[in-house]
Amino acid sequence: MIYLFDDKESRQQSYGWTNNKFELWSDVIVRIKDYSDYLSLEEQDIFSERNIIIYHESFSTCIPYEERRSYQAFHNALIDGSELPGINIAIFSGSIASRAINKNVAHVPVTDMYANLECFLGHYREQEIDFKYLLWGEEYKIEQTLLDLIEDISNEIYEGEIQSDWSNVFFASAQKYGIDAPSNDCIQEKLWLSKVSDSDLDNYIREWFDESEYEALYIPLCFGKVLSDYNGLRLAIHIRCTKSANQNKPIYIYSPVPTSFLVRSKYFDILKTRGVKLIHMHPQKIIDSLGSLQPLIENEIKFEMEQIHLPVPQNYEDSHSVANEWAIYRWAVATNSEDSAIDKIANTIKSNLYFKHLTTIYPPSEIKSIKEDRLKFKDQLSGISPTLTGQKDINILYVDDEADKGWYEIMANIIHDVNNISGFDYLGEDLKALSQQEIIDQVVERVEEGSVNIVLLDFRLHKKDHDSKDIEDITSVQILKKIKEFNPGIQVVIFSATNKVWNLLALQKYGADGFIIKEGPENSKDPSFTIQTIDNFINVMSICISNRYKKSLHQIASELNYNLEKGAKSHKIDKDFQKSVKLFYRMAYSSLPQSIDDPCFDHSFMNYFRIIEATANETIDVDNPEAKEKNGTMRYSFKFRGTDEYLKDYNEDEFSETAKKLSMTNKRLNFKQKFYNLFARLGVYSSATFNMVEKRNALTHPNSKVNYKVEPINLEDVLLAASISFQCIRNMIENKEKEE
Repeated sequence: MIYLFDDKESRQQSYGWTNNKFELWSDVIVRIKDYSDYLSLEEQDIFSERNIIIYHESFSTCIPYEERRSYQAFHNALIDGSELPGINIAIFSGSIASRAINKNVAHVPVTDMYANLECFLGHYREQEIDFKYLLWGEEYKIEQTLLDLIEDISNEIYEGEIQSDWSNVFFASAQKYGIDAPSNDCIQEKLWLSKVSDSDLDNYIREWFDESEYEALYIPLCFGKVLSDYNGLRLAIHIRCTKSANQNKPIYIYSPVPTSFLVRSKYFDILKTRGVKLIHMHPQKIIDSLGSLQPLIENEIKFEMEQIHLPVPQNYEDSHSVANEWAIYRWAVATNSEDSAIDKIANTIKSNLYFKHLTTIYPPSEIKSIKEDRLKFKDQLSGISPTLTGQKDINILYVDDEADKGWYEIMANIIHDVNNISGFDYLGEDLKALSQQEIIDQVVERVEEGSVNIVLLDFRLHKKDHDSKDIEDITSVQILKKIKEFNPGIQVVIFSATNKVWNLLALQKYGADGFIIKEGPENSKDPSFTIQTIDNFINVMSICISNRYKKSLHQIASELNYNLEKGAKSHKIDKDFQKSVKLFYRMAYSSLPQSIDDPCFDHSFMNYFRIIEATANETIDVDNPEAKEKNGTMRYSFKFRGTDEYLKDYNEDEFSETAKKLSMTNKRLNFKQKFYNLFARLGVYSSATFNMVEKRNALTHPNSKVNYKVEPINLEDVLLAASISFQCIRNMIENKEKEE
């Protein structure tokens, strides 16, 4: 039986291996998609003699964190293979660049494995068990063809006289099945059989070309353990994408086969560029080729490399994972962020061919380092009293399953080091071991139980998010909805490699307060994109920091609404009053602008004032004044509801306990006296309350005759009105309870 370990269904489907296709081969292959599938099998059954195990190199990352230690022995046994001689093991992943078979263990790139899997299974059904079908498919004979051609040519000897000067020519030959340089005058180097990874090829170039400059470079098309990998094409792209004195020099790729053999290679595009030529590897052809190409000038390299299209490396989940590391690298350069995780990505960027190609097209030198002052957030609450904002501290929770790859250090640099915000924490690598629901529960619990007022949330937090067709199934969207249900004032900023408009619109619909794009390679066509994105992040964070007061506003209003509803149910509070206050609080909150810079605070201010006015009308019997005639004039006095206490005649200059009873010639209670008496009764009498009433009057009834000066309503006015409304409602409820 064949056991296939691969935890990424999206990867299988991208290669055409759907559930229906696997069903056709269910008699010979068992899929293990996650840890639960692994547990459902007995280890001795998997390790039965003559079984075949096809194992993705990174399958262990899907194992729950607490189970990884016990699973490691199984993982190590497969990766090594030497202790399982009776079992054939194929290790596949995107990080494997070349195909090889060593005794009972094969290594194969993920693309080749899935491309050839059906061929391999077909032969397996016919009792022909041979990994050559898994590595090369039905075309496995090409290896022998290439070997025969190279051996025939290697016996050829050039007997003519060499007219050209080869003293400044570089010639590389393969360790095995290679040919000698046509002239002993040139500089010769060997490409070793086992050293064909991107890192190896990068090392060759830095070792050979950093100090010496050559007239021309000759490299073999076929080298390494697998001749049909055509590693010479890959090496040529490496040369063009590596800064050296020879980056622009003519490259001659000597080959035993014509171009038609190479069109299916993912590196074929290098042959379409100027300065690179495929030549026959016969000594006469090599000698005749020298001088047929001219070196590129420096600014032509970028243009020529733009003609090359490389597939996304298969050791990445998808293009989003590539964008993640690309963005980390670009942000780190711009913000001068450093740590071991960032260094690791930087080294990958410098040696991995896909990323080297990108940095050639989009040079990091185009990214200007951002000065520290430009990374500082603007806190527009800093000039407002903490007693009004409700929450002085800034507490940020960063949630990203790939935070430890370098994002955490970048965020810590900007948030903690530059902006001196101590309330910064994160949830990262440990999320990978959790189920989707466990991630949701952990993040929401952290937000609900803590003092978090800003959440930075990565868009995709679980492997299922990459397969989701409906945005509502995305882990971060479910978290966003739950946070906003708990308290819409908590600011949530989404980070994502996707820039699809419909995703952005959906996130706005669910209450996201900001959206930051993780820069993908396609974005880097604009050299200023990195700086613009970071500027946008600083701006979004500044808005969220300045909006953290909203959490406290909503939280206090919710608590008061709860107590009012409880009072209404016990008939201590008038039900209509309770419903009105709840409505006004909702309207006051929803009419708050997104940015403090927005001048439209009037609606929110007026709705908070309506709550105060409703409280005044609920506290004072404004409709039934007591009338008495005095000196032929009717005088009217007002009482607090349910009492024999009369309203007093107060003024804004001072509050006096000995103030006289209010007596008016008008049946309609004076507007100011209504509020002065409310504030006195509920203990919120102050100069601030007077100023608020004056501002409300000026806004509602502008009248130049009484010198009402209309000033714009700002956030501080709103917060004062909200605070006074909270005090009034809270004290009114307490008074109602004392009356019982």
